[in-house]
Amino acid sequence: MDGHVDAIDDAPVTLKQKCTTADNPLLMWLSDHDEYLAEMLRMDGRGDYTSHTCCKCASAPALFQCDDCCDMQLYCGDCTVCNHLRSPTHCIKEWTGSFFMATSLKKLGLRIQLGHAISESCILPRKSSNDNFLLIDTNGIHKMAVDFCACETSQTHTKQLLRMGWFPSTTVDPRTAATFWLLHHYHILSFESKASAYEFYHSLVRISDNVGLIKKVGVLLG
Repeated sequence: MDGHVDAIDDAPVTLKQKCTTADNPLLMWLSDHDEYLAEMLRMDGRGDYTSHTCCKCASAPALFQCDDCCDMQLYCGDCTVCNHLRSPTHCIKEWTGSFFMATSLKKLGLRIQLGHAISESCILPRKSSNDNFLLIDTNGIHKMAVDFCACETSQTHTKQLLRMGWFPSTTVDPRTAATFWLLHHYHILSFESKASAYEFYHSLVRISDNVGLIKKVGVLLG
């Protein structure tokens, strides 16, 4: 019994260490949170780009900004389309005079020609059904103006989409597709999470329209 008591008395006493800012990085950030907030609010406006002329063509009004480009400058509609020939799923917003409002590259006139190289014209373009193709990417669901190639040597619509890096939802008259990058993203995500395809899809719907203001953005694949 005495030996048992001695063993307890001899046990080392662990002192509780004093917490420091290194233990909780947020404590280091608290003194700077006003600066972070001010910069985030600043991004809701034009920021440094107060010029009303497009910085690229220097002739048309600068009203459009891309949420996905690293470039925060504002461009005119034509230059915005030109800048996105190889990135048609980027999200565009338009300056109304007091705030930014969501718009799209399709509304600005961007058309995607399949079956040919980027910016190459087709002598027999064929619009997709209702000229309202849906393309799903990691940053949301996008309405696209897509032209299939109907030249003498053209491939099937399915092949034209696949060669663009878009996976069609059906092999017959495809009206919806998903980018290969989106499929790869979900494939890797499925290893680390339990999110179902349904939940993943509806998270993309929310990215596109989290408050339900855009009609029929949640159209099911088909």
